[in-house]
Amino acid sequence: MPGSKRQTGSKKPGAKKSPTAARPAPAKRPPSVKTKKAAPKAASREAAAASARKPPASKAGKAAAAPSTRKKPDRKPSVRAAAPATVPARQSPIPSQPHPLRRGSDLSFALNKLHQVALLANDLDRSVAFYRDVLGLHYVDRYDPPGLAFFSLGSGVRLILSATSSKATLYFLVDDIDAAFRVLAQRGVSFLHKPAMIHRDDEGRLGKKGVEEWMAFFKDPADNVLALVARR
Repeated sequence: MPGSKRQTGSKKPGAKKSPTAARPAPAKRPPSVKTKKAAPKAASREAAAASARKPPASKAGKAAAAPSTRKKPDRKPSVRAAAPATVPARQSPIPSQPHPLRRGSDLSFALNKLHQVALLANDLDRSVAFYRDVLGLHYVDRYDPPGLAFFSLGSGVRLILSATSSKATLYFLVDDIDAAFRVLAQRGVSFLHKPAMIHRDDEGRLGKKGVEEWMAFFKDPADNVLALVARR
């Protein structure tokens, strides 16, 4: 019809216009991405704040913390001393059985007399001159060879000088030791000491109680030890 608007299509009652296609919303980033990037920054800020709060380390602390560059001396393995070997305890000696002669009263045989004394004489001539001319012993005889000289000591006792004899000590009994000492010293005898009391028998074990033994020692040319003895 004239004057009327042309309808392009029929509209259904109650029909709504179709909305235009909506643009898709931008996808949101997951919160985990942000937290991962923010975590290192936060940790660094906390570390900086903690270091700012700490007091400065002293030199001694730094020296203690720094590793030592000195070389430690090599330690030698200690060697323990070996324990001393245990010494077995000494056993007490078994007492010897008494001699058969001591059990009974059979003492018919006993050594109680001295017949001869032998002394070493390296130079027989010098020794003979010393005992005969200096000490005044009675010269008996001499045998060459083998080189023996005999003297009398009184009461049947003899002195023999020989190059093969061993050293010994002779004790000459005198009445006055001080006078004998002076006479022999004038004859050239060199005494080891002046007359002196060596023993006093207070208990009478060697004879009469209270007897003193005085002695003076000297040597002969063969280095034998001799002595003057006086009992007071």
